[in-house]
Amino acid sequence: MAHNYVEYWERCWQEDNASTDLYQYLEGFYGLKINEIELFKEHGVKNVCDAACGFGAYTVALASNGFSVDSFDISETSVEITKNALKKYGWDASRVKVAGILNTGYEDGMFDAVVAHAVIDHLTYDDAGKALTELNRIVKRNGLILVSFDMAHEDDYNEPHVSLPDGTMEYTCESLKGMLFHPYDWAGIDELLKDRNVIYKADKGDRERVVILKA
Repeated sequence: MAHNYVEYWERCWQEDNASTDLYQYLEGFYGLKINEIELFKEHGVKNVCDAACGFGAYTVALASNGFSVDSFDISETSVEITKNALKKYGWDASRVKVAGILNTGYEDGMFDAVVAHAVIDHLTYDDAGKALTELNRIVKRNGLILVSFDMAHEDDYNEPHVSLPDGTMEYTCESLKGMLFHPYDWAGIDELLKDRNVIYKADKGDRERVVILKA
């Protein structure tokens, strides 16, 4: 049975949308300077898709670095948050839509690059592979696919959860009920991406691991 991702993420973004700090937090992503964005520029990337965009942090980061950006998320509230963030800076908000990462609805080869920040590790292992295939479909030949994975910490394992057969944790506590988290170390990432063309790998402190693939 396919997992229902909508319920948790819609509830999550509704709760976050009530926070007055959300748009202040976005300020930290305006003009963001990171190696991965510089690599996009070096490869001549012009248009990017922010996949499962959340509250629009990387949409803002990419747009403020001069990229043309389309965004989507499975949560309607998330989409509205991202649209409002773009409007705040006077940017076009019409290219943000509701869609899931397993079926984005974009045409083949539509983008030079795609970013999926802390998304793949919130899917079942089988769906992670399907999502990577979908992202590969919507970028041009030799296009770039950036995926990041949150590093698992002790607290992640201590939260009440059930373990699915593929090693994915499904949280059962009230605050996280329904959220999936599949912890990946580098060996797990290498196995997930073993048939794909990895051109960049980096640890970002103790927070996340980042990989860029070439389609």
